[in-house]
Amino acid sequence: MSVPLARRVEAHLENCKQCSVLLAEELEFAQMLSALPLEEPANDMWALVRARTKPRVIRPFAWLYGLLGAPTFLKRGLAVVAVALIAALAIYSFGLVQPYRAAPVSQPSGMVMVKWSDDPLGPHADAIVDCIDKM
Repeated sequence: MSVPLARRVEAHLENCKQCSVLLAEELEFAQMLSALPLEEPANDMWALVRARTKPRVIRPFAWLYGLLGAPTFLKRGLAVVAVALIAALAIYSFGLVQPYRAAPVSQPSGMVMVKWSDDPLGPHADAIVDCIDKM
């Protein structure tokens, strides 16, 4: 604190009884605190502090455990909604959505098209046959 400010505070304390009484109480309290002995916490105190400050596991579906204590009508309502959603998705996927069908490919006469084969070369068989023919 600067000297001019300290002088202003001292002048105020001389004129203001309320502030001087408050200062006296604070000084007395500080003196009582300094007279207390220093105490070290017990060893088990640090274990308690560590236990309460250790990182917690984040469980994204922990809210589901809260449903265990929910009223029965709420559980039944949620079950009905879940079944309705699953049924709606099944109807949509199997009934309303048509699978993709490629346009039929016109085949030149004398050619056979194979849809599935055990051929390990797969789509590369034609390129290998062409390569052999050119040899």
